[in-house]
Amino acid sequence: MASPRAFGRAVGLDARTVLRVGRQLFVRNLIVQYRQSVLGYLWLLLPPLVLALTWTLLSKANILQGEKPAVPLPLFILTGIFLWQAFVETLNSPLQQLTSVRHTLAKVRVPHEAFVAAGMGVVVFNLLVRLAVLGAVMWWYGVGWHLTLLWVPLGLGALLALGLGIGWLVALLGLLYNDVANALTLGINLWFLVTPVVYVLPGRYAALLNLNPVTPLLLTTRNWLLSGQAAPSPGFWMVAALASFGSLLGWLAYRLAQPHLIARF
Repeated sequence: MASPRAFGRAVGLDARTVLRVGRQLFVRNLIVQYRQSVLGYLWLLLPPLVLALTWTLLSKANILQGEKPAVPLPLFILTGIFLWQAFVETLNSPLQQLTSVRHTLAKVRVPHEAFVAAGMGVVVFNLLVRLAVLGAVMWWYGVGWHLTLLWVPLGLGALLALGLGIGWLVALLGLLYNDVANALTLGINLWFLVTPVVYVLPGRYAALLNLNPVTPLLLTTRNWLLSGQAAPSPGFWMVAALASFGSLLGWLAYRLAQPHLIARF
């Protein structure tokens, strides 16, 4: 980067390419995603549904102790898993997309952001499909519509921004060290356990679990979806603001390191 002005000019020129190529890659990814699968796009729903069923059975068997949610338990758990999966898919997307084309990144003049944008398009598509299913499940359980549904896109945007910000940094390290992908899988599994995805936030551990940045975003978005509780969870606005800033900072870190990454390929 010769100067901030040259950097800004390069970003502006790349932006148009990112939109055009990213859209083409998104359509291609959507078509080939499950092309050789018998169940096809049902795989969007089967893993979270099976996971939700498993945790529901564990809760009803009193293997999981804790406070019961105000809405039907299966709906509560399914909503949490759908939101968690959106966050995890966003976090994984930059590394997955860039790893799949790492051998061509140095040979083609396509901004790396185009591949990430295509991956994010798939993440948003998957999320919309799951939200449509969730709407049907809410109707089945007789959960009414609330004005707080208007706030749900804000909560989803903050959740995705958090995942994307971390995802850029993970991609930066993961393209240099293969160990990062393996460590990420382990870390996400542990992260799931300390996030109130399938259980109500226990009062005695609330202060500790609220240190997890996903907690206020997930809890608030789930409340807006299911209970109509307008007041966000403690720390929501701060984490949402930091997530927005973090996604930009993560992209900037990757962009500045991009020449060095290409030299290592």
